[in-house]
Amino acid sequence: MRGRKPTAPALKVIAGTARPDREAPDAPQFEQVTQFPEPPQHLNPDGAAMWRELGPQLVAARVLQTVDLYALEQLCYAWQRFRAKAKAGMDMTAAEDTALKALFSEFGMTNASRRRVTAGPEALKSNKFAANGKRGA
Repeated sequence: MRGRKPTAPALKVIAGTARPDREAPDAPQFEQVTQFPEPPQHLNPDGAAMWRELGPQLVAARVLQTVDLYALEQLCYAWQRFRAKAKAGMDMTAAEDTALKALFSEFGMTNASRRRVTAGPEALKSNKFAANGKRGA
């Protein structure tokens, strides 16, 4: 049996649950995406629409790093496959459904996953736990 997936360190700070004794000092840091790219050419109109709608929102929330573009591409591709099957009147397999839901959760696109973390500069200002117990002057 597996436990919960680890939460990214930056998301722990935003959520107010970061603790110095649980930090992974060698955790990789990647560049933030500031200019969102055009969708990959292999995405059909449904996948490209999701890319164009979701990507800029993730950039604005400052949660998208360069390495996340691959997972976002995978999400958009899985979404376009879901839409193609739905339009053809076909059902998704249980594995496809589970994989799509997992990708939605990775990007905070489910009700439960959004509740775990808030993002953006305003969230940090209003989060009294973001300083990890350090008192201000």
